Amino acid sequence: MRVRPMDGDGLRLVEQWLAADPVGGAIFGGFYGHAVARWTPLLEAPSRHGWLTSDDEGAVGFIDLEILDGEAEVTYYVSPARRRQGLGRTTIAQVVTLATDKGARQIHAAVEPTNTASLAVLRTAGFTELSENEFGELEFRLDLNA
Repeated sequence: MRVRPMDGDGLRLVEQWLAADPVGGAIFGGFYGHAVARWTPLLEAPSRHGWLTSDDEGAVGFIDLEILDGEAEVTYYVSPARRRQGLGRTTIAQVVTLATDKGARQIHAAVEPTNTASLAVLRTAGFTELSENEFGELEFRLDLNA
């Protein structure tokens, strides 16, 4: 898997994916469905990092990573056409590398309890399940050897 910094073309692709994805759009669409307007200004902050992920077949998804005081919050997405190919595991491995390279000591993620694929990916990657947050999502943490 390759990553490249998020740019205008990538932001528009994110919007297209979410507009065509009823499940992902319901979860992520409020923010990332308007990525050009909402994510662009945040990516100017030194604590916020966005990447478009791809492989030899083309674009796969995106990674959004915010790191404050050594703690990273991650959102990741695999496009519907590319799901069920093991790319979630590859994406999370990339998240760990990127977060470590940026100085994070921990990575935090929140997942809808019905998103069994993402739950399995995080558990397999060694994330610890913590508790449910105020939005009903399951919270996970991975301690890094940074």
